[in-house]
Amino acid sequence: MRLVHFAYFLTAALLAVTTYLAWEGQQAARGAREELDFLKKKQAAQEAGTAVASAFSPVAGATPAATITPPVPGVLAAPTQPAGAATAVTGADELPGGGLTIPKAVAEAEAKGINTNTLTPAQKQVKAAPAVAKIKTIVKDQGFVVLDAGSKQGLSKGQELLVRRENGVLGRLKVADTIEENEAVADLDLSSIPPGVTIEPGDDVIQPVAR
Repeated sequence: MRLVHFAYFLTAALLAVTTYLAWEGQQAARGAREELDFLKKKQAAQEAGTAVASAFSPVAGATPAATITPPVPGVLAAPTQPAGAATAVTGADELPGGGLTIPKAVAEAEAKGINTNTLTPAQKQVKAAPAVAKIKTIVKDQGFVVLDAGSKQGLSKGQELLVRRENGVLGRLKVADTIEENEAVADLDLSSIPPGVTIEPGDDVIQPVAR
């Protein structure tokens, strides 16, 4: 009888050890898959950065094109009009950065070339928000960016963030499931990026602000 009980006990112990080993193997496989996914995305980001650098390499004998400096988000560029033409301003002008606007009086002053340096309350809030990370690499054709901060800086999967340049919001991000201690991958919300605006490495990443 004791031998039967011992056999039951031995069988239960073997079953428990087998179950634990199977669970541990699943965890190791999952960690390996996540690490492989992160390495693939990082490699894609590096390849995309190399391709962009090659595309803009100077060509021998080519005539340099005129440099056009885009307006800083949140600042209106003075319109080009024929001499003597009247400047027409109707209502509030839309600014890059998710619908931030300026009063009509300020728009009229900017159209006349007067720099008012006036910020709306929303712009002030965006400018004052502390940066939680910076854009390290951007792979727009695949819809993600790499941030220079990770779990050690408090980032977590599914966290929503904003991309900022000076006082303008350029777009929205959502942290993906690939997070390291000091690096993380975040998916771009391409529909939130205003036309003509390009997110670049070095742009700040902030927490969402109330408007």
